[in-house]
Amino acid sequence: MARSRALGNRTTLCADTATASRTGPRQTLDVQTLDVADRADSCSYNGNSGYLEIIPIMTSNLGDAITRLNAQCFCLPLAKEALTNALGKRLPATELQWAAPRLAGLAAEQPLFLPEDLKADLFSRIRSIGEVLLALAGERHGDAVDPGATLAAAVFDSFDFHLTTTGPKLIEINTNAGGAFVQPLLMEALSGGGAEPGFAPEHLLIDAYRRLAPERSLSRLAIVDSQPEAQALYLDMRLAAAALADRGIAVDIVDVTTLRREDGRLLGPSGPIDMVYNRFTDFELTSPDAQILLDAWRRAEIVLAPNPDVYRTFAAKQHLITLGDADVVRRLAASCRVDADAVLSTVPATELLDADTAERLWSQRRDYVFKPSSGYGSKGVYRGDKISRSKWQEILHLGYLAQHFAEPSQRSLRLAGGITPFKVDIRVWTHGIEPVFAAARLYAGQVMGFRSEGAGFAPILWIDPDRSDQACQDLDGYLALCSANMQAIA
Repeated sequence: MARSRALGNRTTLCADTATASRTGPRQTLDVQTLDVADRADSCSYNGNSGYLEIIPIMTSNLGDAITRLNAQCFCLPLAKEALTNALGKRLPATELQWAAPRLAGLAAEQPLFLPEDLKADLFSRIRSIGEVLLALAGERHGDAVDPGATLAAAVFDSFDFHLTTTGPKLIEINTNAGGAFVQPLLMEALSGGGAEPGFAPEHLLIDAYRRLAPERSLSRLAIVDSQPEAQALYLDMRLAAAALADRGIAVDIVDVTTLRREDGRLLGPSGPIDMVYNRFTDFELTSPDAQILLDAWRRAEIVLAPNPDVYRTFAAKQHLITLGDADVVRRLAASCRVDADAVLSTVPATELLDADTAERLWSQRRDYVFKPSSGYGSKGVYRGDKISRSKWQEILHLGYLAQHFAEPSQRSLRLAGGITPFKVDIRVWTHGIEPVFAAARLYAGQVMGFRSEGAGFAPILWIDPDRSDQACQDLDGYLALCSANMQAIA
């Protein structure tokens, strides 16, 4: 039986004589992100407990090593107890009964491993795409959209990627993308409570207000949605409220229908509102319920983040068509001095499904995903190889987009029914076009969703390429990356 002991900030991993002779000399690890001494007992397979021990990776290809880790490492679970402990640091004990199951339902079973240089690559692609979209907005809207104000209000945009064999592919861009406030808890739980998460999403809202209303103080913020308590990510809103309250800001989570305007102020149930963190999915505020928000924003009675200008600039689905137009992208990229090829190679070919394209796209449907042009999340999204003829006829005149299918990468999880592969989506939250945090989303269905056992947000453990010559091995020979080689994104 292997054993472990901690020495201050360092951990020595020990093994019995037979294991030591099989895997080489014992070594000492400098623990950066995870406390191996506390977590090594979770490294087991088929019920056999096994502590980790360093061995050389038997391949010089980092991609091969990471693929193997994502297929075979089950040693770093996001344990429910650790998640509940992280939650208990942020919410009152009276809320844990409802909040803990929700958090468990949002958390994947294991983290995802990715090379650190991919982080820089993704961030660079996002900045390039963002610059092109800003240039496009300038052409189309001119002075009607203030780029500085739009960037400041663009809190929690997300750029969502699939990692394909030909490189990262941008699947979509979202405004008010949910889940950011859950991420610090997942990182903390993964570390067993022994590491700071390194990401404080509330700062994005505070910074947005400072930039958009520099002469005013932020006393009260409202998180606004339609029936917020019924939303799948209500916990994310509640964590946002708690984080902001810790910064001295009063927060209400309110249904959009409860707002009112009076004497030039937007009012909620607790009084005047200075800022609205907008979680409403009527992105352009065209519905009757949203009219009060639109009026208050246009009259500068509140700071609204994100707002319709943010959606029109970055997240309108038709932009995916434009970003695949080589002539347009090269012209815009030249005007803002970014690499057009980086943009064109990242965005899958996308076109409108209409009467002119229907016959060809039906014959090639297995190569496409069909998305509503005004939708959000995965609602109404269909894989071409799964869509029926009757459904095809139904969506044909609904303004759908056809996006070339980008095969996602995989992360295997060990569940009660055995080893199960999950598809991987990478979400990068941004403030404006500046990336601030990345996480994975693991899912098992046709399209992204957390309904399956084991699905959810997964922390990304970024591997330092300079330290990729070592890995860990449990007693059954299943590879796991040692904590000395892990770096959580800051």
